[in-house]
Amino acid sequence: MNDRDAALQAADHCVKCGLCLPYCPTYRLYADEADSPRGRIALADGLLRGMLAPDATLREHLERCLLCRACEVHCPSGVKFSRIIDAARNELGPRQTVPSLDRPLARLGLALARNLPLPGSRARLARALTGGGSAPASGHYPPPGTPRSRLGLLTGCVTGTQQAGALHAAIRLLNALGHEVVIPPAATCCGALAAHHGDPATAARQADALRKAFANLDGMVAIASGCALQLHETLPELGPEDLVTRLARELPESSLRFAPVDARVALHAPCTLANGLRRGDDLPRLMGCLPDTDWRPLGQPGDCCGAAGMHLLTQRAQAERLRQSLLDQLLRERPALLLTSNIGCALHLAEGARAHGLEIEVLHPVELLARQLEQA
Repeated sequence: MNDRDAALQAADHCVKCGLCLPYCPTYRLYADEADSPRGRIALADGLLRGMLAPDATLREHLERCLLCRACEVHCPSGVKFSRIIDAARNELGPRQTVPSLDRPLARLGLALARNLPLPGSRARLARALTGGGSAPASGHYPPPGTPRSRLGLLTGCVTGTQQAGALHAAIRLLNALGHEVVIPPAATCCGALAAHHGDPATAARQADALRKAFANLDGMVAIASGCALQLHETLPELGPEDLVTRLARELPESSLRFAPVDARVALHAPCTLANGLRRGDDLPRLMGCLPDTDWRPLGQPGDCCGAAGMHLLTQRAQAERLRQSLLDQLLRERPALLLTSNIGCALHLAEGARAHGLEIEVLHPVELLARQLEQA
C-alpha cells in the first residue's frame, strides 16, 4: 500500500466525533473548523481524491498544522492523523520560498560561527542558546573498562550546530553507564523536516544514509525528541530511542549519583516526546535523579510551544502566539534554568525568553545531569 492509499484508509477511520478539538492548539487559537483535526482530515481527503484544488487557502490550513499529535493521543478511533497530513503535504509539494528543507535551521549556527549577517528572527534564533562550542567529532568514544554495548549517537543537523554541549554531555553519561558511543561520519539529519514539509524524496535519501551509517550497532539514541520520533517511525530496525528515554530507564538503576541543583528549574516536555513517542513521563523520572531539586513543569506536557519543526521560521506569528502562555509562566515564576529535550523548542523558547528580558539558561536535560554528576 502506498502512502496515499494508507492516508485515505486512515482518513476513513475518522468518525468526526470532535473529541480531539479541545486538545488541538490551532483550533483553540483560530476557532476555525478548517484548523481542527477533523477539518484538516476532510481537506486532505478531498485533496488526495482529486475533489479539492490545491489552492492557497487549502495549503494554509494544512501547513498551519503543528503535527503535535495531541489529536492522536485523544482519538478514540486511533486515527493516524500525522500519516494523513504528511500525504497531503506531499501532494502539495514544498513551498518554493523555503529552499533546502533539510538544513535551514542548521545554517543558523553555521552563519553565526562564521560571523555572517542574518535577517531579523533568524539572527535572534541563532543567538538564542548560549554555550557554543564544537560538536564532538565522528569516531568511537569508549567507556572505562569493557563496554556493555555500542550505541550510535545521532548528532543532528541543528543540534550539532546549536547544542554541542548536549552532545558532549550525552557521551559523558553514556560512557559512565558503560556504553561505547559511536558517531558515524556524515550522519546528521534524521529527515523529519523534509518528511513533514512535502519532500519525501529527500527524507527517504536521508533515512537510507542513516540506515547504512548506523548498521551493526546495538542501538542508537537521538538528542532531540523530534529526531527520535522520526527515527522510531522510519528506521525501527536500528532500535532508535530518545536519549531521555534511555537515561530514564538506566540512570535510576545505576550507581551514579548527582549533586542537587541550587536553583529553580522549569521542565518542558515537547509534544514529540509526550504525544509522538508517548514517553512524557520519562522527563520527570529523569529529574528524580537530581536530589532536593526544585523543578516545576512548564505548561502542560504535550502542548505545542509553536516551534513545530520549521514553523518557528515559516509560521512566525502563529508560533509566537502559541509560545506566549509559556513565556507568561516563566515571567511569573522566574526560574534560573529551563530544560527541554527538543532543539526546536529550545531555540524558540530561548529566543522568546531573551526578547522578554528573562535571564534564564536553556539546556537539554542531559547537560544539567552531566554538570551535576558526582565522580565515584
